[in-house]
Amino acid sequence: MPEIADPKERLDGSGLRIALAVARYHPQITGAMQEKARRSLVAHGVAEEDIEIWHAPGSFELPILAQALAASRRYDAIICLGCVMKGETRHDVLVGDAAAQGIQRVALESGLPVIFGVICASNRLQAQARIPRASECALAAIDLASTLRRIRGPAPRQVRVSERPGCVSAEERSN
Repeated sequence: MPEIADPKERLDGSGLRIALAVARYHPQITGAMQEKARRSLVAHGVAEEDIEIWHAPGSFELPILAQALAASRRYDAIICLGCVMKGETRHDVLVGDAAAQGIQRVALESGLPVIFGVICASNRLQAQARIPRASECALAAIDLASTLRRIRGPAPRQVRVSERPGCVSAEERSN
């Protein structure tokens, strides 16, 4: 069986426009994630000026921000970054599930790669250990945006009836 190439080695984000939707809640975590994702995008060819950063109050609000960003049609991919930590109640489960389902819904409805980069951790130490995952989110965005571009390809060329072999347009018939 042939080996599968490491996708990191062939990823080229040149020409892609990427939005980072970043939750402000737990800013030490999400700020570090934002920087990791941005650096990874640039390292894989995305131009600094093609990366735009937008903020939401928290992870629960990321889907509505992602929806607005997708509707703008300015981006090839959106990366949602946030952090939800366990507390004394089940609030973390509700917020994490809502963020995941909302982000997935935006992706499916818009047809854009909308990457789920929300850390759901039991404590700050676990969250800090997962900050590097933001780089993986950046790679996933480049990978999927590039794949979708290849699938969708350029718009098909409109062919006039008279260009089709054996076809005569109404205009030519009347002459």
